[in-house]
Amino acid sequence: MAPITKTPVMVLQELTIQKGFAPPDFQIVFSNSGTHENRFDYMVAVAGITASGTGPSKQVGKHDAAHNALKILEEMGIYKPSENPVAEFKVPFKESGGSPFKTALNCIVELQNICIEKKIPAPEFNEVSSVGPPHAKEFTFECKIASIMTEAKANTKKLAKQLAAKEMLERMKDLIPDLIDEFSEVDRALKDKDSEAISSYNEMMDIIPDKSVKMDELPYTLKKLMDIKNLRYEDFREDLQTPSEENLKKILDRLEVGYEILPFQENPPLAALILKIDTPFVIIGKGESFEKAKEKALSDAFIKMDFFMQLD
Repeated sequence: MAPITKTPVMVLQELTIQKGFAPPDFQIVFSNSGTHENRFDYMVAVAGITASGTGPSKQVGKHDAAHNALKILEEMGIYKPSENPVAEFKVPFKESGGSPFKTALNCIVELQNICIEKKIPAPEFNEVSSVGPPHAKEFTFECKIASIMTEAKANTKKLAKQLAAKEMLERMKDLIPDLIDEFSEVDRALKDKDSEAISSYNEMMDIIPDKSVKMDELPYTLKKLMDIKNLRYEDFREDLQTPSEENLKKILDRLEVGYEILPFQENPPLAALILKIDTPFVIIGKGESFEKAKEKALSDAFIKMDFFMQLD
């Protein structure tokens, strides 16, 4: 019997033709070359799923992503190895037996961390367009920080957001000082509003805060509640992807935490989102109307919650 020579990429492409799917969309999300440990990370979107792969060359990284996509499609019953087998594929390892590569970079989380570290506004992600037939959608997302904006296209919303964040990361290397200067005055102005909201917190809430809790413990409050209730970040991951009041309620109900979204100012319209936890968690959103301000407050709150709930 002749040896099987089909590569993972080849098999994945043949599968999409056979099933009538759009061709697999491979995107490189990270690369590091010119060193003794070259690394190329790929993501592939196909048949409504995404998979990632990594390797010491672009070819290997791409094959690893295709290999992992085929495994997912096999679990879904879409791909049957017996009908179109792929040659054995393994990403090269060091002699020690461990992989020389780290987990692929999560560009969104990395971008959020930089914004927190540099004390600049969190990135905003907006869907610009969604075109094409249902089986071959192409999504365009923008990433915006202050006046800086990047765009990216992909076959899934998640991948488009990641690629837009990756582009922003690359641009921010030279722009961080300008962003800090641009928002220093805005930050000082909003601090007065935040202080006013926090001072009104006890009057609005129907709980008695623990006065022994310090403000610098705020980032860990949600994680502590999760630990008490034996919940993990994965239990909330899906709901955290889409900022909405419905998803906020689902998340907080599991933690047994209440919340309020209140008009804070009429001109310009400001909305205050307040979580009923021991430390004052207050997010101020600004918009052309109260609804727009509410959407902004929800968006910023979800970014912070997503980050806080992953803390160790």
